[in-house]
Amino acid sequence: MTRQRRYCAGVQPIAPASRLTPRALLAAFFAPLLIALAPLQQAAIVVDNAVVAHTFGGQMIFILDAHANANITGAALLTRIGDGARTDVVDADFTPGPTIEARVTRDLQAQPISPFAPVIYSWRLTDSAGHTLTTPEQTYVYEDNRFTWQTAGRGAIVAHWYSGTLAFGQAVADTGYQALGRVSRFIGATPPARVDVYVYATLNDLQSGLRLGGREWVGGHADPALGVVLVAASPDPSGISGLDRDLPHELAHVMIYQAVGPGYDKMPVWLDEGLAVNSELQPQAQYALALDEAAGKNALMKLDTLCSSFGVDSGQALLAYGQSQSVVRYILDRWGSRAVADLLAAYRDGATCEGGVQRVLNVTLPELQADWQRDVLEASPLSNFLRGLGPALLVFGLPALVIAALIFVPKKKGRR
Repeated sequence: MTRQRRYCAGVQPIAPASRLTPRALLAAFFAPLLIALAPLQQAAIVVDNAVVAHTFGGQMIFILDAHANANITGAALLTRIGDGARTDVVDADFTPGPTIEARVTRDLQAQPISPFAPVIYSWRLTDSAGHTLTTPEQTYVYEDNRFTWQTAGRGAIVAHWYSGTLAFGQAVADTGYQALGRVSRFIGATPPARVDVYVYATLNDLQSGLRLGGREWVGGHADPALGVVLVAASPDPSGISGLDRDLPHELAHVMIYQAVGPGYDKMPVWLDEGLAVNSELQPQAQYALALDEAAGKNALMKLDTLCSSFGVDSGQALLAYGQSQSVVRYILDRWGSRAVADLLAAYRDGATCEGGVQRVLNVTLPELQADWQRDVLEASPLSNFLRGLGPALLVFGLPALVIAALIFVPKKKGRR
């Protein structure tokens, strides 16, 4: 008597093993797995498109299109500026449903972003079935898109410009490459893998870009943590000559950040700017003039007032630069470059403005200022001349000393 086989609805009988082909065996093995995965595939939230656009100094718009089987009920944008510690989370504007277009608009006047800063962003979506999707982080550079930029490079320097020929852009890259090498030796730090140098054709273009980015400055700007330098130079020989002064100054800030790291924002401004000015091959004469005038009027600034800022008054700013340059040169002459490296290390470790000086130089800020005034401002013309040659000595060495000797050492008179 043959027994009848019973089957559940929708279930097909399995053929005897002898009649199964290899393909049938694989199908039988993977069928339960595919059945288990089917609901997950159907429940997935899918991003169809994501774009970012901005008007420099106006607004930045993030748009995302997505769909899912269930209704998408939540959409949020997560943003971070560069390596900043803070991540902003903003709920997007959208209509819940299986298909959405989510949008977030950032007002760049109310929430300015530094020019050329990288904006790191991702989206987080949720649906009514309880599923969540977080997209991988993407990077969007907040470029000054008022201009069309060209690019050239050498070594770690990537030069960007919008006015002038390729020859001008390559000259910028070459100048930056040479300056970065000199400054890295002067500061005693390893250069970053990349530094972006943006050259504006006019000072007005540069300053308007900084204002739209929520910053104010005079002739140049550096965002050391981002490895971004902004300078102004016309596309001609005089512009290139000016870069010999401006580029080393701004690159010095980048190199100081390399040495100090996160402690950079709290290190003394007089040390930061003093090192930067001493990095210039052609320091501005107006700094020395402002210092001489203040010394003659007994109107020098206290070093402790130069720990956090230089202020906004142009006359006081010139004196602050001149005094900082002279004090840092005095430290180099008296204690050597090792002391500067130790100062940077102290501020990297979180020392206060005066605490770093006491720890490394074993003097207080008032004592440092008194010694500097006595040894520098009351020194002989030859001493001051040689001290002012500091940056040039890094490049020209012995010939500079010979020139100084010819100028200042009196010649012997012949016998009658």
